[in-house]
Amino acid sequence: MATTPSSDGISRRTVLAGGVAAVPIVLGLAAGPAHGAAPAVRPRSLVIQPTQRRQVIRGFGGMTHAGWIGELTPSQCATAFGNGVDDLGFTILRIPVPEDSANWARDLASAQAAVAKGALVFASPWNPPADLVELFERVDDVPRGSQYEAEAAALVNAHVATDLSGYQGEGYVQFDGATGASVEFSGVIIGSSGTKNLAFRYAAPTGDVHVDIHVAGALVAENVLFPATAAGQWSWKSIQAVMTPGQWTVKVETRGEGGPALDYVMAAPYTPPAQARRLRHDAYGAYADHLNAFVHYMRDNGVELYGISVQNEPDYAHEWTWWTTEEMNRFLRDFAGRIDCRVIAPESFQYVKEVSDPILQDPAALANVDIIGAHLYGTAYEDFPYPLFEEKGAGKELWMTEVYHPNSSSSADLWPEALKVAEHVHHAMTDAEFQAYVWWYIRRFYGPMREDGTISKRGRMLSHYAKFVRPGFTRVEAPREPQPGVLTSAYIGPDGLLVLVAVNMSESTANPSLEVQGRRVRSARSWLTDATRDLEEQPVITGKAGGFVATLPPQSVTTFVIHS
Repeated sequence: MATTPSSDGISRRTVLAGGVAAVPIVLGLAAGPAHGAAPAVRPRSLVIQPTQRRQVIRGFGGMTHAGWIGELTPSQCATAFGNGVDDLGFTILRIPVPEDSANWARDLASAQAAVAKGALVFASPWNPPADLVELFERVDDVPRGSQYEAEAAALVNAHVATDLSGYQGEGYVQFDGATGASVEFSGVIIGSSGTKNLAFRYAAPTGDVHVDIHVAGALVAENVLFPATAAGQWSWKSIQAVMTPGQWTVKVETRGEGGPALDYVMAAPYTPPAQARRLRHDAYGAYADHLNAFVHYMRDNGVELYGISVQNEPDYAHEWTWWTTEEMNRFLRDFAGRIDCRVIAPESFQYVKEVSDPILQDPAALANVDIIGAHLYGTAYEDFPYPLFEEKGAGKELWMTEVYHPNSSSSADLWPEALKVAEHVHHAMTDAEFQAYVWWYIRRFYGPMREDGTISKRGRMLSHYAKFVRPGFTRVEAPREPQPGVLTSAYIGPDGLLVLVAVNMSESTANPSLEVQGRRVRSARSWLTDATRDLEEQPVITGKAGGFVATLPPQSVTTFVIHS
């Protein structure tokens, strides 16, 4: 909760230690342009509307999973959940629900440390207890995985086409050469070692074709048959390849017959069809009791869970437990009511609406859900809005419960790539209107905290939101992109302070004219991160005529805290 500021301005201790509240206003910053920066863009008007309220923010945070990567140390917990100058300012911790109750204490110390700092804690299971699970043969009608569009690939003797209906994205690729024509997907991200499934969405209306498939330059599948498809029909062809963490190239090359129309490829772990796992039909009650027992175990040890999920990524469960939408709804309708905690579902890996829609459309299932949870792996920004939730989700919360972005292969300090994290949070708050944004591992070379416990550039991006937009703040209306490449979002706190986060993705300095509707801005503080600065405090701004002209350096993030 934010501390009410004194009448003579905003205290740095108030902002960094206790957070601030945000109110729609128009603000600005009169700082000089960065040395060597491109010429400033002509000022544009940016009006914040404090009375136009959107979602209440629960917070920002990340996950710890001691069983997989070791627990956070006490010092790392303090950095993650403290809100001092050199802390991340996180207010949410996600922990796993181990299937074996003997391992329930693994993340307890981290959860207790987070609670001691005032953070919320929630939990997600990957699997039910082993004795409640059965193996079954699963055949994907529609494969799941990270999606890479063919029209964005490198093309040799091939072109982007739009003649066939039913494609996704901006088009599909048609091969022009019978031999040697190719489509090469780059940057295919693999997060773990093992056999992976590469599923190609294609059409072959003129007949069967055979192609070769290369991964990282090596031929992994020769003379692969893509069977003919009916007119107007798209189908799937999958191959498997052993891959390790990193970014890979995947090339489809013709070998004498031409090739199929390629729409996109999906990459995911591979599960042999007869080795898929699911909760036994007669074990739903026992599983609800298992989750409830975990809730009480944490409560008895000083951690009151804010919520507990039914299943992590039930639609991407190659390495854990699958759930159909019918199975999920049955559990929610008939068994989730016995869980003594808020219930989170369904945590689709890619915010696939077909996974959460059935919950929203089933009043009995929805009655036992408190939070619609989703992951954002590879989800396009245009798919962030959720009209059905707006229509039927009254009284429910909407959380983004896991992501890493833009990848898990680059250093978290790579700049300006790290700036994409701030861009992603912006869209999650403004387009999707999530109330929580939760990163994957808190401590990882690609995450907010480096392995040595210090804060990375990606971490600074998250801190621009987490340290200032505290639990209980409300997002208010402000232009989402007041000028090309500049993204802004505004938040108001219980004490009337406004927080504005401005992300300048462009290579030019931006000077928006900021105003607050119905308010007079007295003063503001601001913090800046760019290639050379990390949440560096800028000179105090004095309001003039109800607003300011801000200076946003190229490729930077600035958080403003305004007193009016």
